[in-house]
This record gives sequence, structure tokens and C-alpha cells, in this order.
Amino acid sequence: MTEWCENRLEITGKSVCIDVAQDWISGVNTPHYRHAVQQSIRMFLAGTAGILKPVKTLSYPPYPFLIPKGLGAANAQNNAFEQWLSLLQNDAVIDIEAVRLIERLYQQTGLNGVKWENIPEVSRQIIGPILTRQYADWFGVLTLIDSIDAGACWEKLSVMPERSQPCDMIQIMPTRLASELNGDGNLLKGIESLSSLNARVFDIAWPSGHGLKWERGDIGYIEVLFDSPWTPPCANVIAQVSAVFDCEVKHSYCEPINEIQGFDCYAYGKHVTSGNLLTENVDSINQIEGDLVTNGFPINVSGKPPLVNQASSATA
Repeated sequence: MTEWCENRLEITGKSVCIDVAQDWISGVNTPHYRHAVQQSIRMFLAGTAGILKPVKTLSYPPYPFLIPKGLGAANAQNNAFEQWLSLLQNDAVIDIEAVRLIERLYQQTGLNGVKWENIPEVSRQIIGPILTRQYADWFGVLTLIDSIDAGACWEKLSVMPERSQPCDMIQIMPTRLASELNGDGNLLKGIESLSSLNARVFDIAWPSGHGLKWERGDIGYIEVLFDSPWTPPCANVIAQVSAVFDCEVKHSYCEPINEIQGFDCYAYGKHVTSGNLLTENVDSINQIEGDLVTNGFPINVSGKPPLVNQASSATA
């Protein structure tokens, strides 16, 4: 059973910076890294099915079936696949540069215009079981099913999401290509699972804001409430939030079952101070921007209106 940790971010900065932060908080930004992941899944499937082949002898030990026997013709499509394969071999960080490169390589492969019905039957027989195996990881479905519509899944991979998750932390600290393809089903031998990567980088398995609410107090201030599974996001990601949005961030958190609580303050990428939120230490808590502790979690009593805006999760 998931124990949810309550988090509060109090973000202060120039109004233009808070405007940009608000877009990230509410999930209206385009998740370009998700586009790169979906494009990479298509290139991965095309490689396993022999639709694309490298033009020189290569291997990929985590999944040898990615490179069937035989070399491909030295054309633009196979050259692009070979370059993408190099990114996968290096477990590339999907930063802005990698997103642009993967987009260019994907377009060069011509896969964007390939419909399921135009894929040879022998190739579809290879792609279908992989889609079934990775369905939960690649399409964000929590329940396992025995059969899927492989054609619909192939087409869905070409539909790029326009909105991100609220407080999508992967937009702050990028993910890695091989782990994204691997998911949590051990598809790629010896490659870190996605949950393990997220826990290592963010301290949480699902790096976004769950049950998120926010309120813009004034032009230079925004307050955010969200839940995270078991623990709060790590210090590095909150520090990076303050750097990316050129602002000051106070992060308060409380998970009462396991007695995890405290607050940390950051300014422009640097840690400023930390403390606890224990009820027996109310005097020191009251010195921190008029906070009180109610049911183990700090409630702001500075006269700002209650949080009323809610961001619903976007489909990844």
C-alpha cells in the first residue's frame, strides 16, 4: 500500500519567472522527452522486426534481437537507425540536444509515415508480442492484460502528447533512453529499470505532482500542494527547480506514518537552510513565514487565499 507524502512548495521570484514556473506546475508544457521516447520505441520495434538494420556490424547485448543477422543497405533510413542505436548503447540522457537528435533521426527513418497495415505480416508477428510485453510500461496502463490491439498501439506511438504531467520533474532533471525503453519488465538485460532510475535520481518512483493544487498569491508568488509516494522528492530536484525558474523555493513535506517531515529552502539553485516541522518545536516553526502545524503538516496563515486550482494528470 502506498503511503503518500504531502508536499508544499512556496515559490517566490520575478513575475515572469513565476509565469514560466506556473506552466510547469499546471502541466501545460509539451513533454518533448516523451516524444523522443515514443519515437525511440518505434525505432526499437522496427529494428527487432528487421525493418531497419545497421549498415555495419554492431551488437546490443541487453537485447540481441534488436539487431537481426545481416546488414542493411547503406541508405538514409538505416544510417539514421544506426545513429539512434549508438544513443541506446550509451544509454543517452534525453536532454534538449538528444530530443532534437532523436526527432531528426526518426524523421530520416521514415517511420512516421508507416502504417500498421503496411508492415509485412512477418514483422508484425515480431512486433506484436513485444508490445504486449511492454504494454503497461510504454502506455502507462497499470493492469496486465493477455492480448492487445498491436495495430492500435503502433499508431498510438505516433500521436505525440501535447501536455505534460503536473510538476513533471523529468522536465527538470532528464531521464535516460535505455531505462525508458526497459520500463520495469526487465526487457533489456542488465539495464536499470525505470523505477530504479527514478528512485535514484528523484527519490520517488513516479516523479510528478499527484493530487496537485496551486494558488497564485500575487505576481511574484505561487504556492503548490502535491503528494508523492512514500517520500518527498530529493533535495537535488527542488534545488534545480529554484535554478531553472530563477527563484526561491521553500519545500515543506510530511509523511506521518513513517515520521518523515521537515522543510528545506533553496535560492537560485543553492541550498539555504533546513529544519523540522515537529509539533513540539512550534516556536521555531512560527518564525518561518507564519506557518503552523495542523495534523503534522504546515498550514500557511499569512492571509493568502486557500488553494483552489487543481491540475489533473495528463496522459503520458
